[in-house]
Amino acid sequence: MTSNDLYFQILGLTPPWRVSNVELDMARSEVRVYVDHDRSAGRLRCSTCGRECPGYDTQDERMWRHLDTMQLMTYLVCSLPRVECPVDGVRPAKAPWAEPGSHFTLLFERFAIAVLEAVKVQKQAACILRLSPNSMHRVMHRAVERGLGRRPTDRVIRTLTIDEKAIANGHSYATVLGDGDRDCVIDVVQDRTLAAAKSLLETSLTPDQRQWVRSVTMDMWKPFATAVKKVLPDADIVHDRFHIAGYLGKAVDDTRRAEHARLAKAGASPLAKSKYLWLKNPENLTAEQRALFLALMTGDLDTSKVWAMKEAFKDFFLCRKIKKAQAFFDNWYERAIAIGSKPLTKVATMLKSHISGLLAYVKHRTTNARAESINSKIQALKASARGYRRFENFRIAILFFFGRLQLYPQNP
Repeated sequence: MTSNDLYFQILGLTPPWRVSNVELDMARSEVRVYVDHDRSAGRLRCSTCGRECPGYDTQDERMWRHLDTMQLMTYLVCSLPRVECPVDGVRPAKAPWAEPGSHFTLLFERFAIAVLEAVKVQKQAACILRLSPNSMHRVMHRAVERGLGRRPTDRVIRTLTIDEKAIANGHSYATVLGDGDRDCVIDVVQDRTLAAAKSLLETSLTPDQRQWVRSVTMDMWKPFATAVKKVLPDADIVHDRFHIAGYLGKAVDDTRRAEHARLAKAGASPLAKSKYLWLKNPENLTAEQRALFLALMTGDLDTSKVWAMKEAFKDFFLCRKIKKAQAFFDNWYERAIAIGSKPLTKVATMLKSHISGLLAYVKHRTTNARAESINSKIQALKASARGYRRFENFRIAILFFFGRLQLYPQNP
């Protein structure tokens, strides 16, 4: 078997394509496989529609990166012909080894995607594959475009999540739209404004899909809620229990700080160095910490009262009936206001103004837990990449790793 025959088999070529020459360049650690076509062996296909068409002319020679041959970088070289398509006009012929516009063969592109999925870092994947960062970047972009194009537009999505993600120092955010049922990112848009959230919902979902959505879980950021009401008027807004726990936890800490400053000014404060006692789960405290915490709880401290109200609110999410949940909240709200803590009063008032979103949890029992999990993975991705200069690159990386897209090109 000649080297031409060998690479004809390796590349999986069929007539009218043939290998005309193989060149080995040891100085550059390269193998170049030259491919041409035999016009007498059959007609070519249009790269746009796939229809068999008569030949028209031949383009300039170009090159595609292929899988390495015995550790030698391998390139496929061809003067790709053009065809005259009755539908699309004069178009390049469809190359069976690569997708239109790609600089890589199908087999190499599949391998590059698998490597990137495994190592998670573009720079590291580029090093393994002996690619430039820009080439690795193009592989990722093409994979995401391919995956988005393959997404079924008739998929029923009943539960959405909307969350914000800081993308740079300062007040620079992205809005992340997630599929709460499939645990994946649908799309990402820059900013967390009303216009950004509205555009995200309108462009990421078809009109039919928007009609199927039953609930959208989010925090209490007003632009998100307004966008949902405008684009998804039939969907219930569900306020996430984890964000609510965060608001109540902050009320405890703000109360502690104010009370500690007041007591320290008057003399000695028992709240000194107690910050993490109030933030930790009591089950995770050491024996010494637990004893100190119990001593603080038995004192007549506003901090202990606010902490108790924070813990008591957990029972709201155990309610199975909306009427029972409403009654629980009304009782809790009165007791919270009676304590007189400004931070707790502020949070309680905010929760009351969003009571419909709280009660919607009882109906749908959905949370942003999965969105928060993905958010932490996005943070790890950003840290491993040491940030992204352009938002679009950040978006592509998020969709590549967390979009559950069909990234791979077709089999050759």
